Amino acid sequence: MISSLPESLPAATRERCLDAGVVPLQGQREALEALDLAGAVGAAWQRGASVELRRPRAPGAQPRALGEHDAKAALAAYGVRVPRSALVRPRDAAGAAEALGFPVVVKATGAALEHKSEAGGVVLNVRSAAEAAQAAQRLSQLSDSLLIEEMITDGVAEVLVGVTVDPQFGQLLVLGAGGVLTELLRDSVTLLPPWDAASIEAALRSLRVAKLLSGFRGRPAGDVPALVQTALACARYAQANLETLAELDINPVIVRPAGLGAVAVDALIRLAE
Repeated sequence: MISSLPESLPAATRERCLDAGVVPLQGQREALEALDLAGAVGAAWQRGASVELRRPRAPGAQPRALGEHDAKAALAAYGVRVPRSALVRPRDAAGAAEALGFPVVVKATGAALEHKSEAGGVVLNVRSAAEAAQAAQRLSQLSDSLLIEEMITDGVAEVLVGVTVDPQFGQLLVLGAGGVLTELLRDSVTLLPPWDAASIEAALRSLRVAKLLSGFRGRPAGDVPALVQTALACARYAQANLETLAELDINPVIVRPAGLGAVAVDALIRLAE
């Protein structure tokens, strides 16, 4: 039984409902929210869903960040697809860019440069050796080594995939709108382990960015199965590094058209010493 306003249901009536096995819900909006959540709980029970708490045995020390190249190499070992790349001195940037094939992205790199874009440490859409040399000269003021990467030009959506460590619940998988939309839309969902393909895909479908993944206004649909596999690969890395992982953040994963995969073009990993 639902009362339209919380205060319009007398206490005596509420008690009679409870004695008779009828649930009294007070307030129309609150009642509808409760029914929606109850439906979600029922669906989870029907699937036989269980929850694990994956917590480190002891609090970690002050975490250190891996450089982007090292973070991507660590994730690639667990199945995350990353761009073809080369880590070079600035003087070798033009040659490395030519070897990879244009267009490329030129990045300053190093553990201290966690937010390269904000520091002006990323140059996109570099299309010639001369442009690569010019970018390298400017970025050499930020770091002694540069990351040259193939540029993914056919993405249909950018998605954030990450793992955080909550002091009470342990590891949490975070999925959301990526790239410039991360802070703009605040469109994300958080999942407790265990993580499987079905739960990850269902979570992705609940996001507003899912419209882009489904094909929006004539654009091709994204490779959702590849995105799901990227998230599962991150989950495998997180479980294997339970005692040291403080944070994992891939932002963005560029989702290419269906059948062409998903590529992690930026990655941050913090590990406790």
